[in-house]
Amino acid sequence: MTEEQLQLLRAARPNGQDDDMPAVAEAREALARAGDSSLDWLKSERAVDLKMMASLGQVDPPPDLKAAILTAMRAARGTAPTPVHLLEPVLSTVRYSGAQTPQDSFKNVVPISRRRWLGWSAGAAAAAAFGGIWVWRRATTTPMANLTAALEAITAKGLELGLMSSDKAAIMGWLRERRAPRLGEFPVKLDNLERKGCQIYDIQGHSVSLECLLLPGMRQLHLYSTDSSGLADSPASGVAAVVKSYDDRTLATWSQADLTLWLFSQEKPDVIRELLG
Repeated sequence: MTEEQLQLLRAARPNGQDDDMPAVAEAREALARAGDSSLDWLKSERAVDLKMMASLGQVDPPPDLKAAILTAMRAARGTAPTPVHLLEPVLSTVRYSGAQTPQDSFKNVVPISRRRWLGWSAGAAAAAAFGGIWVWRRATTTPMANLTAALEAITAKGLELGLMSSDKAAIMGWLRERRAPRLGEFPVKLDNLERKGCQIYDIQGHSVSLECLLLPGMRQLHLYSTDSSGLADSPASGVAAVVKSYDDRTLATWSQADLTLWLFSQEKPDVIRELLG
């Protein structure tokens, strides 16, 4: 499935009211073709959204909530100055890759989706009603399938590496300087592969590191790592990797040293099992 279809499903109303729309139905069919785990991810995310909506229904909104939400949205679109009292509790929760300040991030904003509007509304409601920060998605853990689908979409779209280097030590140093999650030691056969480079992503509030490794013939493997603590159902640590087909790729997932790892490739599952053995 495409990145646009993935975002369309994430923006659709969680109660299913939009599911009969042709574009949404087509996106759901594409997700179904990706496998049962992808459908489970959508169900899990919608369940979280419905809980968030129910919780918001129990909050007595302050009189100026509507004005606060509209102000936040206008500021995010860059059509109004950022209100100081909303800068940290609401707008700084929306992060964009490469943005140095919240003001910089506004320059990259695309038309606001329903899901993003709902998230801002929750933040504005909590900031105004309780004088603190309440961002539902950061108060709950992320389903494993959710993050897997996001990583597959990044892999399919094509990667831009933050550091291009074949030097393993340079890559390790680059990631450590940025406090990116990374295993101290890879499985031996995997660790012996050549490197192409690395990158760091912020995905749904999770810091994820990527290392691009090379098999003979420049065949690429993409290894992602993140802290297991933020995942609702990460694999048990120390258990052998699960290797399976995922969309048109082979995917291996496992946990080690408080990290969860994903290895995406175009190789056959037996090749990946041998590397991880």
